[in-house]
Amino acid sequence: MILLRLSDQIIKSLSRPELAILKYAYENTEALLKMSIKELSGHVDYSPATILRFCKKLGYSGFSEFKYALRAEIRERGAQESAANVGHAFSIGMSIDTMRSNLEATAKLVHEEQLEQVFSYLDSGCPILLWSPGGLTSVAVEYLEKLLLSIGRQEVYLIGSIKMFQHILHSRPRGSLLVLISTSGRYPATIRLGKIAQANSLLILSVTPYTSNEVAELSDINFRFFTDQRENLGAEFTSRLPIFFVINTIIQCYLRYKTEVCVPQDGDGPHRKEEAAVLCPPKEATVLPLFANARQLKLTETEKEILAWFEANGTAALHMNLRDLCAVLYTSNATIVRFCQKLGLSGYNDLKYQIRSELHECQEASFSPDGYISHTVAQLKDTILSLDLGQMEKIAELLTSGRPLYIYGTNLSALPARYLQIVLHSLDYPCILIEWDSLLDGLVQNIHSSAILLVITASAHAERYLKTFQTAKERGLTTILLTSDHSSPIIPCSTIAVCTNDPKEEFRHIDINPRIGFFIVIQILIELIAPSTHKKGP
Repeated sequence: MILLRLSDQIIKSLSRPELAILKYAYENTEALLKMSIKELSGHVDYSPATILRFCKKLGYSGFSEFKYALRAEIRERGAQESAANVGHAFSIGMSIDTMRSNLEATAKLVHEEQLEQVFSYLDSGCPILLWSPGGLTSVAVEYLEKLLLSIGRQEVYLIGSIKMFQHILHSRPRGSLLVLISTSGRYPATIRLGKIAQANSLLILSVTPYTSNEVAELSDINFRFFTDQRENLGAEFTSRLPIFFVINTIIQCYLRYKTEVCVPQDGDGPHRKEEAAVLCPPKEATVLPLFANARQLKLTETEKEILAWFEANGTAALHMNLRDLCAVLYTSNATIVRFCQKLGLSGYNDLKYQIRSELHECQEASFSPDGYISHTVAQLKDTILSLDLGQMEKIAELLTSGRPLYIYGTNLSALPARYLQIVLHSLDYPCILIEWDSLLDGLVQNIHSSAILLVITASAHAERYLKTFQTAKERGLTTILLTSDHSSPIIPCSTIAVCTNDPKEEFRHIDINPRIGFFIVIQILIELIAPSTHKKGP
């Protein structure tokens, strides 16, 4: 598999058939290189003309040049070696490379317009309904729930019963937001809930794979991701790492938007003085050239009111969609579009682009997620590169040794712990999940000395586990520590310690450390444990 280096503009220009061709090329590169355009047409069920248009949109003269570019990238990445002549290390290296490519490709699919819409719903206070279908996806849903609650969002409801959810959807007020997360986009129960929500005028936010799927088509906002569908004897363990990345990006970008852009919301509770100073720093109003020129135009009274609002709230407008703006201004879509056209612009999106450009020239504070996303991807790649593969192989051997295995995590760290437990069970390796501090303390004093204890903690308060690890060491237990605290006093007491580069994030003194580094470590362990399990189509 390869990572096509496509710009955001190119990706957004692709039609649905072209996206399907891109997905096929992404997952079947080696096979595609041996095909003619007619053979590829038969595999993807789209005409040669559609494939040729796809190649030209990517900047190639035709299908032959597209294949030549793929070969060049494969040579660059060292992926042309025959699988028969490579060992286990290369196989794991390719799996890790695929994981990194999935994250990079997923990051390219997160667009500012999508985030702006989500921000408006988070600010609106509307009820948020989270569907938890079970299995590994339930871990991702709970991750979103915990982060939303941690940043102070109220009216967040996680429901795992399909019958209960169907009842709730019929009784929720219009404007409520339903969140659907799916690794296939084709799960019947999830589709059923989406259709009920749509029939009752509820908004739908979904996170689905890059392939065409019904859940995405039902959604008002859809985030896409790359991953490979995987199962073991019917037990599905497809990686949710790109989903965790999308969720983390939404929450972290929202917090940065709130601290960099002052958007007063009706019903906001009082902030602490120092927090208010950060959210709304005093500054003189900047008159943008766009609005200065608009004052010279012949405007109706309604258009003058619209202009006055933009002059006072230009930065806030960057994070609002047209529907929300109409509600704020008590006017119609057509009126705002006509106002934009009077300013010489094609429409509202063009207006936002012009505002953003002029704010940048004036060095006015304006939040853009691209920098944060790029920085996060770079951090995750650094985490992957910093890991000792030999150390990871030792951990994988311990997890599959057949010895009693206990996995511990609490609060947000309980989610990567549960994620690993579910996958190990899917791969037929039994283990026990512990989420209580007091149970952990008693456990190390009573379990057999051959047992293995894996503790996941990002907490800076590592001293509460120090006595537990000292006891485990005295009893001869094998302990594995996964932490983001590189100076943790627990490290010398553990048998094996792995440190990630997750930043220590807090919001109003509540831990919101993203744990993405933990999920990366766990996913690499999964690749080491199950390198030969087969994959299935999405």
